[in-house]
Amino acid sequence: MIRAALAAWTDRVRSRRTDPARRPLPEITTVTGPTLRGWVLRLALLVLTPALVLTAASRTPGLAPALLATVVVLGTGLLVLRPTPATAGGVVVLAAVLLWGLEPGPFDPWALLVALQSYLLTRLTWWAGHVPARGRVEIAALLTGWRRDVVVLAATAALGALALLASGTTLPGAVLLAALAVAGTAALALATGRTSRDDGSSEPEA
Repeated sequence: MIRAALAAWTDRVRSRRTDPARRPLPEITTVTGPTLRGWVLRLALLVLTPALVLTAASRTPGLAPALLATVVVLGTGLLVLRPTPATAGGVVVLAAVLLWGLEPGPFDPWALLVALQSYLLTRLTWWAGHVPARGRVEIAALLTGWRRDVVVLAATAALGALALLASGTTLPGAVLLAALAVAGTAALALATGRTSRDDGSSEPEA
């Protein structure tokens, strides 16, 4: 009987060592840096989206206030509820169309601010679409790819500077260049959405 009990105990110990389902799980401790809640990203979209549309429309005369308010509300609501590269691209293209409505004249540096806001909107939308409202994301992860962001923004500023220098008196083409710069940002947003991973992991921390 003692031999049978000893054999049964040996079998149990051996099965615990060889069977992954019965093996005790190791204790793991993880440490994360400062984080942001997902709803903070959507709140930022709630502020940045109308700011972009209103900035682009502020230099376009003849827009009905009611129509502009409707466009702002619809664009902001759609982007906050469905933060995808496609919706962000649509809002950026809308801003480019409003910017294209500028009257022919000396290049307005205000267009550079529109381009800057457009790029920030596309990056923020990507993260808002990948981080649940109750989830968290490390601030360090949000800053991933900052070198690329600096390059894109610097290239946009250089394009605006060239257009500004070329517009000594009246140059409608300068306005067109600025609008194309913003539309190019929209194309970047759509291209970003073709892959499941852009900045950091596609499975954010819960």
